Amino acid sequence: MEAWIVADPDKLEEFFKQKFKKGSLPKRLDLEGEPKPDLYEKLKNATKDTQKGEYGKIKHASKLLAMIDPEKIAKRCPRFSIFREWLTESIDSQPAAARRSRQP
Repeated sequence: MEAWIVADPDKLEEFFKQKFKKGSLPKRLDLEGEPKPDLYEKLKNATKDTQKGEYGKIKHASKLLAMIDPEKIAKRCPRFSIFREWLTESIDSQPAAARRSRQP
């Protein structure tokens, strides 16, 4: 999930605002290749001096996931792209009656 969040550094900067260190984030194109501990450390360093404080999964992730651009995630997280395609195909292949019965 953090790789998805880091994939859109512009939205991270918009969310954390002042003193956000965009340059601290991973530079690699394929974020799935970034070791998880390194990803967390870089995200921590990028956010630690911001007004919202150091990134925390419980505190920040749900808000950030609602903001980030799925196209940017797909470019930097290949498995996300595959997952999104599968999910879209799965939803589109359900009969219309089944989709309606699941709507609130």
